Amino acid sequence: MDLAALKARVRERVDARGASFDRIALAIHERPELAFEERFACAELVRALEAEGVRVRRDAGGLATAFTAEAGKGKPVVALLAEYDALPGLGHACGHNVMGTASTLAFLALRDVGGDLAGTVRLVGTPAEEHGNGKVHLIRAGAFADADAAMMYHAGDRDELDPLMLAMVGLEVELLGKAAHAAAEPHEGRNALDALLLGWTALSALRLVVRSDARFHGIITDGGKAANIIPDRAAARLMVRSPDNAYLRELQRRVLACFEGAATQTGCELRHTWSETCELVRTNRPLAEAFAANTRALGREMRPRRPGDTHGSTDMGNVTSVVPGIHPFLSITDGPVPGHSVAFAAAAATPRALETMRLGAKALAMTALDVIADGVLRRRVREAFDVARG
Repeated sequence: MDLAALKARVRERVDARGASFDRIALAIHERPELAFEERFACAELVRALEAEGVRVRRDAGGLATAFTAEAGKGKPVVALLAEYDALPGLGHACGHNVMGTASTLAFLALRDVGGDLAGTVRLVGTPAEEHGNGKVHLIRAGAFADADAAMMYHAGDRDELDPLMLAMVGLEVELLGKAAHAAAEPHEGRNALDALLLGWTALSALRLVVRSDARFHGIITDGGKAANIIPDRAAARLMVRSPDNAYLRELQRRVLACFEGAATQTGCELRHTWSETCELVRTNRPLAEAFAANTRALGREMRPRRPGDTHGSTDMGNVTSVVPGIHPFLSITDGPVPGHSVAFAAAAATPRALETMRLGAKALAMTALDVIADGVLRRRVREAFDVARG
């Protein structure tokens, strides 16, 4: 197998489809869809695959906007992950419109050279990254059970090989009290908003006595209905994060205790719901080094993360807990632009973003070829994964 020649061929195949996938990426950008509602984006990617004779399995993992497709046969199995959901109120402010297209483009390029491959490439359409942890459903359904590696890139404002993606869990809290007229009979009520604010204040105090790399933040979603009524209900939505899966569980206990104490003090009832957990992304070093070598060959130099930098959380962390994986960042901007912002959403539809989409597709396809062709690399990837899991 002439690996250099195969890499040249996949680059050519990406370029051949570049214009059509530019149109798909821009169309998805114009029609942003939230978690588990990505019908247009999913349909566009599936249509592009089926138009080229690819057999697509829809409703993967029981999710209406998830899909899988395969090329080649046998082991090893390399999974390419495609995200395409958007953010409420901001649209594609995380750049998923160019990420799902890049993985699909890489898959098709690999399919084109499949006759020379001894292995399988699996494309996994993964909905609900921003909210809902779609990849967790797909893990449970076995989408990665036989995979030897899993890869995707993320849009960013710098090229970063090993971004720190924190473990995270969401918390919904609801305080229930008793309504009363706030002027005539306030003593008859139990103020749910006071209970929530007491918990919120305790949460602020907690920041002083936890690890400095811990994060918890949120919004109040219900503070009552009228100023002259003692609120009988108040609610909030929070996120708790840590660069340590085990410490996240400790933080969960302590954050919830803030609201448990507040409920006791005010005589209110506390109800709460935890979301699925996004686990810490475990960057597989040998796999990341292979990706970096391929981006270097394409003219982009990956950099390690800067001390103290974090990039939020992702359910790709759950995938890297069960399969060796990478989640590097590739810049779609010409300078610093914060993610989850109006400016970043605008950047996701620029020529720079589309150029990065094509480069990302090439780098993913080339790295998949490395994994399939190089048994020594596969062994190093597996050894690093086993060490990371302890």
